Amino acid sequence: MANLIYKFRMKLFSIIYPFIDDISSYKNQFFRDYITKNTHGVILEIGSGNGANINYYKKYNKLILLDKNIHLLKKTQLLCNHNVILADSSHLPFKETIFDNIVSSLVLCSVIDKQKTIREMNRVLKPAGKYFFWEHSISKNKFIYHMKKYIIFIWKFLTGGCDYNSDNHKLIKSILWGKSKIYIKKSILIKFLGMTYIYGVVLKD
Repeated sequence: MANLIYKFRMKLFSIIYPFIDDISSYKNQFFRDYITKNTHGVILEIGSGNGANINYYKKYNKLILLDKNIHLLKKTQLLCNHNVILADSSHLPFKETIFDNIVSSLVLCSVIDKQKTIREMNRVLKPAGKYFFWEHSISKNKFIYHMKKYIIFIWKFLTGGCDYNSDNHKLIKSILWGKSKIYIKKSILIKFLGMTYIYGVVLKD
């Protein structure tokens, strides 16, 4: 039964995903321009969704797109000839130190084992490799934070496990294997929901 529910949630999210991307398209465009200017070499995007970012990778030798949602990956395969892999970010099916860049775009909120995912990134990134991120994190508005706890289960069910109360700012700041630069991008809509956008890079030592 649990497996059937999981499959239903993944299918449901694949239907909802384009609408979520459209709502935040202006802010997402900001990050897509950012990765266009900064990514290069062998690139891994985790949580690639339906492939909305693929046209913004300009300087690369190889691009690998990874997601745990098979329905979204099927849509991605229709758009491109890049390597598309069904896997969880906490179990990356790659050898050590092979990627120049890793990219995540609104992904960490739905990752169950965040610390293991961070360790996996470290394992597969080359020395001096870079992890580029565009995520949402909790705001400092405690009232909204506590109010959201009452509807989080519905939200997570509809959005593939997205936990909007994830403190991704704190998570990325705690990374020990590299130096992080974290910037905040404000949005009226996401501020109303008690969140804020963060973006930046972690440079591996």
